[in-house]
Amino acid sequence: MKKHPVAPYQSIRASADPGSDIPLRALMFNVRMPERAFYYGPTAAAVHGLPLPVRFSDETLLHVGVAAGARRLDALGIVPHHVRITSADLVTIRDVRATSIERTWCDLATCGLTVAELVAAGDRALWHRDPRTTRPDLSAAVARYEGRRGSRLMRTALMLLTDASDSAPESELRVAIIEAGFAAPEVNIPVHVGGAVIHPDLSWPSRRVAIEYEGDHHRTDRDQWNSDIRRQTMLNEAGWSVYRATAEDYRSAHRLLLWLARRLQIA
Repeated sequence: MKKHPVAPYQSIRASADPGSDIPLRALMFNVRMPERAFYYGPTAAAVHGLPLPVRFSDETLLHVGVAAGARRLDALGIVPHHVRITSADLVTIRDVRATSIERTWCDLATCGLTVAELVAAGDRALWHRDPRTTRPDLSAAVARYEGRRGSRLMRTALMLLTDASDSAPESELRVAIIEAGFAAPEVNIPVHVGGAVIHPDLSWPSRRVAIEYEGDHHRTDRDQWNSDIRRQTMLNEAGWSVYRATAEDYRSAHRLLLWLARRLQIA
């Protein structure tokens, strides 16, 4: 059957519906973007590859900003913004113009994110395997934002960032643990057990307590599943207590926190 082109935006034709693929939508709409406009907020975050909360997953609107005083962009499928911004906070990435990753992270603090969700985005920006920015650059961006809406949230999240977190759920669980009053865990540090080196997601080495986050791929990938079992067995044999956190714990960490209180004996 012959496929008919779709029109995700006025005067723009595509061979297939981009759905909620925001980077693809941004690239499609780019042909209509005037020089004064740039992608902003959640759209800029998606373009930069920063994780966003699940509630943003069905978002198909594009957030487009212009500098304060400029004529805003009005179009179907667009959320327009007037923004206090300078050219230093704008970049071109994959052929689209957007706020810089540092400015984008600051802007996310005004988009309804929690501290944990903002930390997850910041951790990804700093991630040591593929760093997109540095802590000093994020700090400088927060300083430029001082006094604006969300600045307190930015400062709080900034103090909790790490470049060692491998996933957004891992970051959010870490923040939930810290906010519950526990000592901050080590993140993916090497632990020597049984002649091998293991990197638990979150750990308290002096208490031999670790938390491993099991994403869905841990369940569906047989090799990963077997590796997880071996890791836990080796840790248990070395006297460690290990909690295998799941998506249920990610949504509500109450059970995990009770377990942790018993293991760290601070309940």
